[in-house]
Amino acid sequence: MNKKLAAAIKRDNQREDAGMHGDDRTTCHAHQSWADDCEGQHRAPTAGALLAEARELDRIQSL
Repeated sequence: MNKKLAAAIKRDNQREDAGMHGDDRTTCHAHQSWADDCEGQHRAPTAGALLAEARELDRIQSL
Protein backbone atom coordinates (compact mmCIF):
# COMPACT_ATOMS: atom_id res chain seq x y z
CA MET A 1 0.00 0.00 0.00
CA ASN A 2 1.41 3.37 -0.93
CA LYS A 3 1.25 6.53 1.18
CA LYS A 4 -1.41 8.16 -1.00
CA LEU A 5 -3.77 5.19 -0.63
CA ALA A 6 -3.13 4.93 3.12
CA ALA A 7 -3.92 8.63 3.56
CA ALA A 8 -7.09 8.32 1.45
CA ILE A 9 -8.30 5.33 3.49
CA LYS A 10 -7.69 7.23 6.72
CA ARG A 11 -9.53 10.28 5.35
CA ASP A 12 -12.49 8.16 4.17
CA ASN A 13 -12.66 6.43 7.57
CA GLN A 14 -12.74 9.80 9.35
CA ARG A 15 -15.40 11.15 6.98
CA GLU A 16 -17.52 8.03 7.41
CA ASP A 17 -17.22 8.32 11.21
CA ALA A 18 -18.42 11.91 10.83
CA GLY A 19 -21.53 10.81 8.96
CA MET A 20 -20.55 10.35 5.32
CA HIS A 21 -22.46 7.52 3.63
CA GLY A 22 -20.27 4.48 2.93
CA ASP A 23 -21.19 4.57 -0.76
CA ASP A 24 -19.38 7.91 -1.05
CA ARG A 25 -15.98 6.39 -0.21
CA THR A 26 -13.17 6.61 -2.78
CA THR A 27 -11.44 3.70 -1.05
CA CYS A 28 -12.54 0.24 0.00
CA HIS A 29 -12.23 -0.40 3.73
CA ALA A 30 -12.64 -4.17 3.31
CA HIS A 31 -9.97 -4.61 0.63
CA GLN A 32 -7.71 -1.70 1.65
CA SER A 33 -7.63 -0.54 -1.96
CA TRP A 34 -9.15 2.07 -4.24
CA ALA A 35 -12.89 1.56 -4.62
CA ASP A 36 -12.63 1.34 -8.40
CA ASP A 37 -10.12 -1.53 -8.10
CA CYS A 38 -12.48 -3.80 -6.18
CA GLU A 39 -15.75 -2.79 -7.83
CA GLY A 40 -17.94 -5.82 -8.36
CA GLN A 41 -16.25 -7.87 -5.63
CA HIS A 42 -18.81 -6.88 -3.03
CA ARG A 43 -22.00 -8.87 -2.97
CA ALA A 44 -25.08 -7.96 -1.04
CA PRO A 45 -25.58 -10.41 1.84
CA THR A 46 -28.46 -12.82 1.53
CA ALA A 47 -30.38 -14.41 4.38
CA GLY A 48 -28.98 -17.81 3.43
CA ALA A 49 -25.39 -16.55 3.43
CA LEU A 50 -25.82 -14.86 6.81
CA LEU A 51 -27.38 -18.00 8.27
CA ALA A 52 -24.58 -20.16 6.90
CA GLU A 53 -21.98 -17.81 8.37
CA ALA A 54 -23.73 -17.84 11.77
CA ARG A 55 -23.87 -21.64 11.74
CA GLU A 56 -20.19 -21.86 10.84
CA LEU A 57 -19.28 -19.50 13.70
CA ASP A 58 -21.37 -21.60 16.10
CA ARG A 59 -19.63 -24.74 14.85
CA ILE A 60 -16.18 -23.24 15.34
CA GLN A 61 -17.02 -21.94 18.81
CA SER A 62 -18.28 -25.36 19.92
CA LEU A 63 -14.97 -27.07 19.10
